Amino acid sequence: MLIISKVFNNNAAQVKNERGTELVILGKGIAFGKKAGDSLSEKSIEKIFTLNNDPFTIRLTEILSEIPPEFFQLTNQIVKYANQQLKTRLSNSIYVSLTDHLYHAVIRINSGARIQNGLSFVIQRLYKQEFTVGKYAVALINKSMKLEMDDDEAGFIALHIFNARTDSNTMKDTYRTTRIIKDILNLISYHFKLKLDESSHDYARFITHLQYFSRRLFAPAQPGRPDNILYKQTKSAYPNAYRCIAKIEKYLSQNFDKSLTDDEHLYLALHIQRVIYRTK
Repeated sequence: MLIISKVFNNNAAQVKNERGTELVILGKGIAFGKKAGDSLSEKSIEKIFTLNNDPFTIRLTEILSEIPPEFFQLTNQIVKYANQQLKTRLSNSIYVSLTDHLYHAVIRINSGARIQNGLSFVIQRLYKQEFTVGKYAVALINKSMKLEMDDDEAGFIALHIFNARTDSNTMKDTYRTTRIIKDILNLISYHFKLKLDESSHDYARFITHLQYFSRRLFAPAQPGRPDNILYKQTKSAYPNAYRCIAKIEKYLSQNFDKSLTDDEHLYLALHIQRVIYRTK
């Protein structure tokens, strides 16, 4: 038996279960015509969140109280579609971050202010599945709210989906990771004076490596045991790749005050050599 503590809107309520645990429950029309003290059927529940004194649940209840319910419903539809398309379960953080983003994006567009997404092109290349979800979300929002959102907004939404898919710490981290990947790929293309073959298996593996590499840069340092023999062999065999890595390290130092270990030099060199070989 669930007893309502607070009704947020027709589709969301705060309830208490038989053990006295406070929950937030979501479901289409689940709280319609209900008030505090009423009992609630569990049959129509689509999503349950346990209320704790953590930033997520505090912000969740704020959003349900402050933001019109149609934005939360849009997020719920987008998350369902994303879970089906990606065959995974997104982090619960998406219900806060994406709802908040959509609400303020619509306010900006209605006021005539649009934010250009400088990473839109690279997002389409790096996060193809997430961008497909972003395109679906934009079409859904445009239809329901009579707007004209574009691919820039689909890119922003794709980053929210990627962030929830990988359970990254913050959107700031995801933007930074995307920027680093874009800049490293540009440095490699410029250094070798060629366009990388984005259809190759080696390119896809390299992108995956860069995603983990970019996140590790800002994680606490772990003691490593570099393979000095392999490092020397690859440096001798692929001098041009190591000259390219020197440019990458200079970029990371100037922009993020980060340097690379011998292990990172080694793995970058191997990936760069593979992707360059496949492109030529």
